[in-house]
Amino acid sequence: MKQNKSKFLKLIAIVAIVFQFYSCENEPVELNSTTKDVSNSGNSVLGKKKINPFTIENMQKAYQSLLNNPTASKYPNSGEYYRSNFSGYQIETTHYYVRFHPQDSIQYDKIANDSILAVSDVPFEYDIDTDGEKYQDPSLIGTDFTYYYSVCPIDYQVPEGVPYEIITNLHFTKEDMIGNNPTEIQIQEIDFYYDLNLETLKLTNNLEINEKEELIYLFTSPDGTQQQLTYQQAINQGLSLEEVIIDFSEIEALERRRSWSPSGTITVNEDAINQNIGVNGALIRVRKWGWLVIRTANTNSNGYFQTSSTRTKKVKYALYYQHQPFFTVKAGTAFWNARDRGTATHTRSAWNRHYSSGVKKFYALIHNAAYDYYSRIVNVYNISNPGFFKRIVGKNWYYASSHYVNSFQSTFSFYDIRITIGSNGAYRGSDGIYATTIHELTHAGHRNMDSGMFSTFHSGSCNRAVLIESWAEGVETIVTNDRYSNLANNFLATNRYNDTNLRRWNDYRQTQTVTDMNEYTPIVADLVDNLNQQLIPNIPGTQPIDRVTGFTLNQIQSSLNNCRDIDCWQNKLRDNYNNPTKDNLRELFDYVHTVRNNMNSNCN
Repeated sequence: MKQNKSKFLKLIAIVAIVFQFYSCENEPVELNSTTKDVSNSGNSVLGKKKINPFTIENMQKAYQSLLNNPTASKYPNSGEYYRSNFSGYQIETTHYYVRFHPQDSIQYDKIANDSILAVSDVPFEYDIDTDGEKYQDPSLIGTDFTYYYSVCPIDYQVPEGVPYEIITNLHFTKEDMIGNNPTEIQIQEIDFYYDLNLETLKLTNNLEINEKEELIYLFTSPDGTQQQLTYQQAINQGLSLEEVIIDFSEIEALERRRSWSPSGTITVNEDAINQNIGVNGALIRVRKWGWLVIRTANTNSNGYFQTSSTRTKKVKYALYYQHQPFFTVKAGTAFWNARDRGTATHTRSAWNRHYSSGVKKFYALIHNAAYDYYSRIVNVYNISNPGFFKRIVGKNWYYASSHYVNSFQSTFSFYDIRITIGSNGAYRGSDGIYATTIHELTHAGHRNMDSGMFSTFHSGSCNRAVLIESWAEGVETIVTNDRYSNLANNFLATNRYNDTNLRRWNDYRQTQTVTDMNEYTPIVADLVDNLNQQLIPNIPGTQPIDRVTGFTLNQIQSSLNNCRDIDCWQNKLRDNYNNPTKDNLRELFDYVHTVRNNMNSNCN
């Protein structure tokens, strides 16, 4: 019995893999596309390894150093009982520095989608010499995964079943837990936290040169004489920072106590219209001292973000191309989330990024399309939502198709949608990346509305192929043209036809004869627009007659729901809606029947 069950499961797996890529294997040639140098950023390259300032040991050393420095702020001991019973500030473990090593996609998803863990593939104690799309530990090259790092609270229960190790115990001060109107005692605490962090950065050589130069130092000579020195004066006397102490009395109170709001603007170049637009709805993480995530935000339509305020002086930023619970863009493989982790540390300053080329631009364009679908298109056109937690892999390939993988099959592929940067060797253009993402998300929305349409056991049906692909092609066409026409006057699509009257996305399909068509018919656009392609002048061949207009995408989708053949779709449009041109539906749908029959050699 067990053997039969095992054989059955193996058969199911084989069937799923064989029919895994349900959609869009026969992508159309994108006319007039040109190959652009969109380079692959490759893997990140690590630079110098720094000493971790926030280990228990280093923070204890810094605290002891403050106690011995008469100019440093002291942790306040208020009240008689407090003074007589309090032994000083306690350097206790607040967080763990953890390294995860997932063994499969299920384990990876557990940690990658955990907002508390906020894992990074790059260890936090390293500088980054080259910022790539991902980082793989040299000891794990050739495997699907790398190590993933997190700074997590000590009382947080990490996900079960994922191998991990605690690298070290950490201590972070709590200045950001004090409100905007601190008491006098809390102000003293803030001053102390500032000095403690500054001291541990000094002792572990984590201060940048400009920070060292801004400080004033004290040096006591063997004869007991004390000197006040600048950094350059100390260097000129051959003194190291270990031999001098910071003169904390020279640091202004405002410097210690001021708060600020991390912010910035993230933009991407839309090469199809030569405009820079905001990356909308992306996740921003802000790490305290480059380690602990203390603030998050989402970008707006202009790409701008601003978090709540913090008293932490220095932060690092990272952008993730995701908007949960809807979708995550993946970096070339299902096992890495696409992201842009800033390499620089920002001292109370904004983070502004612009993507004009490379894979980060590619991911940003996919992200904008997906976010537009979920946040605007579903509501404006009243069409089906693609569902939650979609994994969209961006592949920097020019000779491969994009496709949608339905929910059952995605169990075996580990992702839901793949978008390639090119087709037939040519770059898609930013409008092509947008259109392709819309197309594949429309498949997901179709399946979310009518899962039976995507049955693996009927994947060879010509009727289903025409319905599935024609619907997605129609949404892609209409939505893409609406968006880009709103962004730019005289929009000239990357896949335009060489005719001044056919300039928009997929307009070239209106020039096709029935014998030239495959399952990607323009029937949806024909139901909406007022163009009769048979009357377009100077187009070779005979095009279909289109005397139907005025249907909406919602009406077309509602009619398509639960249909398995072309006649069902046509009849529901005729019977359910009062459209003055509906008597011409049979005439229009005749060409769709012919296309289906022409496909018999490729499907059944």
